[in-house]
Amino acid sequence: MMIKKSLVVVSFVLTFILSFQSCKTDEITAVKTASITGLTCGSVTFSATATSGASYTGTATVPYTGGNGVAYTAGAPVASSGVTGLTATLSAGTLATGSGTASFVITGTPSAAGTASFPIDLGGQSCTLSLPVVASKANISTLVCTVAPAVGTNGTAYTGTVTMAYTGGNGGTYDVSVASSTGVEGLTATLAAGTLANGAGSLIYTIAGTPTSSGTATFNLSLGGQSCTVTLAISAGSTGTATAAKDTVVIAYSGTSATINNPYQSSGVSVAVSGADVTVTSTNTTKEIVYLLSGTASKGSFKIYSEYKYNITLKGVSLTNSTGPAINSQSKKKGTINVVTGTTNTLIDGATYATSSEDQKGTVFSEGQLSFMGTGTLNVTGNNKHGVVSDDYIEINDVNIVVKSAVKDGIHANNYFLMNTGTLAVTSSNDGIVAEEGYVAINGGTITVNSVDDGITAPYEGTSTTITPYVLIKGGKITVTTTGDKANAIKSESYTTIGTSDVITLTVSGKGSKGIKTGGDFTLTSGTVKITTTGAAYYDTADLDIAAPAGINCDKNLALKGGTLTISSTGIGGKGITVDGTATVSGGTTNITASGSTYTYNSANTSEAKGFKSDGAFVMNNGELNISATDDGLKSGTSITVNDGTINVTKSYEGMESILITIAGGVCNLTASNDGINTSYGTVSGGTESNDNSQLTVSGGVLIVTGSDAIDSNGNFTIKGGTVITYGNEDIDVNGNFLVNGGTLIGAEPNNNMTKAMGTASTQVGMFIKSSASLATTSILHIEDANGKDLVTFKPKSASAIFHFSHPSLAKSSPYKIYFGGSYTGGSFVGGSTGWGLYTGGTYSNTGATLKSSPTTSGTSTVNAISF
Repeated sequence: MMIKKSLVVVSFVLTFILSFQSCKTDEITAVKTASITGLTCGSVTFSATATSGASYTGTATVPYTGGNGVAYTAGAPVASSGVTGLTATLSAGTLATGSGTASFVITGTPSAAGTASFPIDLGGQSCTLSLPVVASKANISTLVCTVAPAVGTNGTAYTGTVTMAYTGGNGGTYDVSVASSTGVEGLTATLAAGTLANGAGSLIYTIAGTPTSSGTATFNLSLGGQSCTVTLAISAGSTGTATAAKDTVVIAYSGTSATINNPYQSSGVSVAVSGADVTVTSTNTTKEIVYLLSGTASKGSFKIYSEYKYNITLKGVSLTNSTGPAINSQSKKKGTINVVTGTTNTLIDGATYATSSEDQKGTVFSEGQLSFMGTGTLNVTGNNKHGVVSDDYIEINDVNIVVKSAVKDGIHANNYFLMNTGTLAVTSSNDGIVAEEGYVAINGGTITVNSVDDGITAPYEGTSTTITPYVLIKGGKITVTTTGDKANAIKSESYTTIGTSDVITLTVSGKGSKGIKTGGDFTLTSGTVKITTTGAAYYDTADLDIAAPAGINCDKNLALKGGTLTISSTGIGGKGITVDGTATVSGGTTNITASGSTYTYNSANTSEAKGFKSDGAFVMNNGELNISATDDGLKSGTSITVNDGTINVTKSYEGMESILITIAGGVCNLTASNDGINTSYGTVSGGTESNDNSQLTVSGGVLIVTGSDAIDSNGNFTIKGGTVITYGNEDIDVNGNFLVNGGTLIGAEPNNNMTKAMGTASTQVGMFIKSSASLATTSILHIEDANGKDLVTFKPKSASAIFHFSHPSLAKSSPYKIYFGGSYTGGSFVGGSTGWGLYTGGTYSNTGATLKSSPTTSGTSTVNAISF
């Protein structure tokens, strides 16, 4: 009984003590909990103005009342609604006793103008914080990302600048823009307020602060509708250790295992490990979490499911996954892959993947956007399908990516492919770089592609009007080599535009292959483009047509506005440039060599080695076009107009051919084995002498032509101005009307009397001269007026006896002298012809010459037939 009583007493005492302690604990807890009586969001002040599309870091100062003087910890990030793209995070502090203010740090990039709303709480009270976001006045077309210039040190204050170039500025003003660092915290990148240039310019960001850890500080910079990711390497320092930032999940691979350091385990991030296969599942929607991968695994992988954008940092990692992708993102959010400076990283997949209901198409696969950054090296081997693939877009900045091999495509984006800087080398068994349902835009960097099929391509052939599958090259050194039949170095189903200061080299060797194949317009504004095709034409039994190689094949309109374009096509039936629509040359230098022989499948199917062929109108406004071709030099199915510039056809079967040809300016120097220049509606079997109403008109410039027939018009030929210099077995052959109404004409041919005199309806006086003795190639034809004024001094290309001559100074009823021989000192040939032509700028001497005739022109007719 005593024992029982004792136990009862002890129990009572313990119960009393525990009850007392419980009350005491409640009292202590109540004292230590921060509390306020009111939180006033309506009286908030912001440290900076937020602008749509511009990086923002600011502090919201919110008043409160009834503070109890207790300290409080930093809060979790709160995502904005209304205007998205921002987060607000409560900064740690101590409440005042009574009234005071609390600070919330807001970071991110506002998605639009309007109001960004944040549901915040403090000390048991809550309210909605409203940040006004003003509309941006600034707009740019491109922003080229740049690597930060120096390395920082953990715990040491850092200051540096980054200058980034932009194009397409609209002259608008912009406010201060600030971006906070991730990966390594404690730094900000600040752009001072300013005004954009109209066109190209640069933005200078100042990076400052004290890094809180070692690693890579990442800045997501946005302005004027464009974004860039800039990184800054932070070292551990001489006495520090390499510690990861608090926003980083660290994954270290070692052989067949992986170790994890996950500070977000209680914040929505779970990491599962099976051997060296790591799977991340993240429901965190407030923070761009960094996953730092390092080490080596011969049977390992990284897979991620994420409801928010994320960053994968590769720091000397080597992963080989024999049953699937090395990196596999099943997230539709943006994934930034940061390849750390000074590191080499290797990713290899297996030839056969394990069965999965999920999409997985390559060594690096993502359901969402992929953005590569950093200046390290990433080696990728695609043993199953593609090397790097995204079901959204792929963007490359700074990084060095080497796709060592890929069974299918090297780089495959479902939407667009964008490269600003960096180095990309691709070796693939199919296409090199593909934007399956979007466009390819290259603003800079170095790209080298060795592929069997297309090198760089935007191949979409669907019906959606929202997709424009173009290729746009604004910068970058590009080298593409393709070897497959009907392969194209660059291909787009819409337009292709090149405007760069760099060199583009395209080499294709497959049968029927093209250097550039575009389903829309092709435009070259600047740059050096070198295209070599060596493959031959062949008959494609599937298409029931000949597939002929070409330097450029354009399905719509072509415009050469600047730069230097050089095309060499040596294969049988290969062409320089073919255009289905119109072709316009208004600048630059274009050199075309099409040296192959004719490909013949049967009598109805042939392919000739032509230099430049346009089904629509061809217009030359400026620039230089040099052509050497086995068949036609320059041919249009509609018309050719030369307003200015220089056209040199040094070798051809027919130099220039169309239905309507107008020479209004510039210099055309044409050499052909058949017709130097020909107007015709088409060849009539057996030939014809009837007028088909085609038309050759010369109203300005210089036309120099040599051929079997120098000028052959199946219709009419009219000279209104300019200078025409011809030599041929028949220098001028016209079926219709041959009229000289202005300009200067000097033509010559051997003594075979095939040509005709100019038409009697001509309004300018001319001479049709026949000599019984030929003028030797080494001699000179000279005609002067009664005062000794030089009207023409002409050196023939070959021995000549028949001449066409007309000059504005020739007059009716006037005496002239015609010499064979003499000498000419100084000067040069009009139009820069070599070895023969019309002399200008020098002095003629009749010493040693023979006066062949002293005719007086007719007083009534403009045509004067002169024989001697």
